Amino acid sequence: MLRNIFGSKNLSNRSGFYKVDNGKLYEIEQKPGNGSINSCIEFFGYDKNLVHTILTFQSEKIECLGFKIFSQEPIFVLAKNPKVKVSESDLRKELNQIDWPPEYSSLNVESILEDAILFENLDIKFLQSVVDLKDEGNELYVSRKLGAYLQFENGIFKSFTSSELGNSSTKWLQGINPSMVRDMIGEARKFQQNEIDVMEEVNKLADSILAIPQAANNEYIPLHYTKYGNVNWFNLYIAHYKKDCQIEDFLFMNKGRYRNINSKTIEVGKYIYSFAPDGKLEGIVYK
Repeated sequence: MLRNIFGSKNLSNRSGFYKVDNGKLYEIEQKPGNGSINSCIEFFGYDKNLVHTILTFQSEKIECLGFKIFSQEPIFVLAKNPKVKVSESDLRKELNQIDWPPEYSSLNVESILEDAILFENLDIKFLQSVVDLKDEGNELYVSRKLGAYLQFENGIFKSFTSSELGNSSTKWLQGINPSMVRDMIGEARKFQQNEIDVMEEVNKLADSILAIPQAANNEYIPLHYTKYGNVNWFNLYIAHYKKDCQIEDFLFMNKGRYRNINSKTIEVGKYIYSFAPDGKLEGIVYK
């Protein structure tokens, strides 16, 4: 199906699709599928969300380039005009003109990872071929290149979080009170099983601070201190303001720090929280 473009070929029958292998170009003799970029990606054995495409608007010969996600390794070339052959020097020229940082910006990285979670098709072997991964144990890896912790299950990518600080609320809190964030992280690490869950707990605590009146001067703060000297801002928020919480979220945010009175009644600190059969918070009692 593949032939070196420097071999003899009827120009009228060119497909315009080229495989890239170690810098060499090999043209596909027939257009795959319906001739679309997605068909080309599938022809080369990739799922479409695992290939990053770049449209080369300024190129005279090349319409599009396809790369393994998170890499600068081209795997295919689509010509603008199938009758005009694309050379290896044409490919090198376009590669040298790509501005890579915007292609793999934090937003684009997040979008690629979210698609991989949705399609459940990014395995550890593929990811190790394109980024640095440090094993943190229990199928958790950290990548400096991506700036993220990545959680796998049975070798398939499942979730991620920033390896720096978490969401905008946590970054805001870090800017005004870094010691508070440090203490919140320290407590979360005593109970959560990995760094992804640690940052999720801290992010939700920081979100809660921004959601309550008077933030760090809120009147209910003395009622929600933990034995580690921190404030459980999440519990404060749902106990006095939001009153809307699922039992799964509550148990996650209080992991290792609650007492079951029964399966739907839970004691944390100075309060007892009751949940309905459907898991929704329905009652809060001060002890």
